[in-house]
Parts: sequence; structure tokens; C-alpha cells
Amino acid sequence: MAEHIANQLYADSSIIMLLYDELENSKEIRKCVIDGVIDASLLKPKLILDKFQVIVAATRAIHNQKHEKMTTKTIHSEILFCLSPSKNISDSYRNFGLGEEDKCILVVIVDDQDNSKLNALQQLIKGRQLPLSDLHSTADTSAIKKIYKIRDEELEVCSLLDAVVTRISSKEIVTL
Repeated sequence: MAEHIANQLYADSSIIMLLYDELENSKEIRKCVIDGVIDASLLKPKLILDKFQVIVAATRAIHNQKHEKMTTKTIHSEILFCLSPSKNISDSYRNFGLGEEDKCILVVIVDDQDNSKLNALQQLIKGRQLPLSDLHSTADTSAIKKIYKIRDEELEVCSLLDAVVTRISSKEIVTL
């Protein structure tokens, strides 16, 4: 049930997304990513409205990598940083990264042509995999509005997803 998404801007890159709930070993998974054993972004789905939000952040991260402009050390940590409205890397990890007690996770993997990263992660995760189409049901719109500083007046002229994606794509230009 992993969803492979071709990157429209960079044809040589692809994005894989998986959604899990009932996670039993988030602490172990988080440690494996921090230690570099697993190469993936582990996101809190409650701050993700739609896979398009992740695609925009991942494309930004891939762009930064290809142009040697990454703020973080790896492509997967760069995705977390690009998702965040903050320019503080620690805030990005704290807000968007998997916590030790989290029971729901969105996994994002970039450039895994042989599925080795995907297979390693799937063997490690103890939880129930959900279809990516269930992502919207895990989103906490109040938390999203708070973290991206979106007011109700703005939502009178655009959708919440549009407001979030605008902030992701204009992060380097505008600081809220």
C-alpha cells in the first residue's frame, strides 16, 4: 500500500509515502532514523492535510539538494525543515517529526529505486498500515492553523491547503 509518486520537476527522483496508525514502537523507529540506520522522513500526520503538502516540501528538499543549498544534512531531514514554517531546525523536528509516544506516522522516502529503504522500514514498523487516502482523517486543522499562523480571514479567500502550501513554497521569502 505504499504510494510511489513520480516527481514532476525532477524526473530522476521519486517519493514514496506510507501511513500507519496503532504504532507500537515509535521510540525504536525514531532512534533508528536519528542513528542513520533508516533513511526516511517520519512525519506527524496530524500536521499534514494532504499528500500534496508533502510533495511540495519534498520537491523543495530535492531542489535544495540538487543545487547544494540544503540547510540540513540529509534529504529526509530537509523535508521536515521544508514542511515547517520556522527557519529553526530544532523547531521543525519537534513540530513535524515523529515523537517517542506518537501512535500515527507518515513515512516519506525519496529516491529508493530498489525499494531497499522501504523494505527495511516496513520490517521495523509495528503498526497498522492505512491507505494514503486516509491521511485527511488524521489531520488536526486547529493545530495546522496554529503552527502555520493561518487566520480565519485568510480562509475566506483560499483553502487551508492553499494557505499551507503557499507558506511552504514562500518560506525563504516571507517569515511569519
